[in-house]
Amino acid sequence: MFIIKKILTPFLLPPGIFAVLAFCLAALQFRRNRKQAPAWAGFALLLWAAATAPVGNMALSGLEYAFLPPAEVKADAIVVLSAGIREGVPEPSGEPALSGISLERAVEAVRLYRRYKLPLIITGGTVFSKGPEAPVIKKYIVSLGVPERDVLAEERARDTWENAVFSKKICDEKGYKKPLIVTSAYHMRRAIWSFKRAGLVGAIPYPTAYKSSKSRRCGWGSFLPGGYEPLSLALHEYLGFIFYRITYA
Repeated sequence: MFIIKKILTPFLLPPGIFAVLAFCLAALQFRRNRKQAPAWAGFALLLWAAATAPVGNMALSGLEYAFLPPAEVKADAIVVLSAGIREGVPEPSGEPALSGISLERAVEAVRLYRRYKLPLIITGGTVFSKGPEAPVIKKYIVSLGVPERDVLAEERARDTWENAVFSKKICDEKGYKKPLIVTSAYHMRRAIWSFKRAGLVGAIPYPTAYKSSKSRRCGWGSFLPGGYEPLSLALHEYLGFIFYRITYA
């Protein structure tokens, strides 16, 4: 019963239910119009495949393993890129709270600070929120014990390119030449390109929160529909990188 539950549940919830509905339409079309049935069946298979772990892993791994965390760090600052906040939700230190991705980056920043005692620059302005993201992340980082004097919030950047441009201005003012760039592994290629293109040539990539694996072993559970997030993240990054290369090259 346990195995049956594990197999059935992904097909009763989105996105698996979408593939099931598409297969049902294919079966109906097979009875009414056999010429259209293969197209619906192919669409159903596409919906299923796009939500499986192997497809998501393949889409993300090319981005995530372009850079690895350096074994030895020789830097003079840590720059952390924000990735959204959640307003109107309970948060012990006061709302708003960090999004899951911002939380991953903030935790990595705290870990790096405790190890190397480097000053932190949090970059992130107002995108879809009512206020800038950087002060919210700063507040969280300080709540974990990092001295407030060692955390600077850059509040104007609205995207990765502006993260790079405004962070460079701060680094120039403070005399930082080799900052660690902390962001999600899948986002690092676009981020480090932006920082170097903006003139911070000494920027050192420090990717975190890997979502894909180099291992090619796939159990049967890997082929159950899980979600479109990995594929969506990868497509978002590739499209964003193409846009940046056209716009800022």
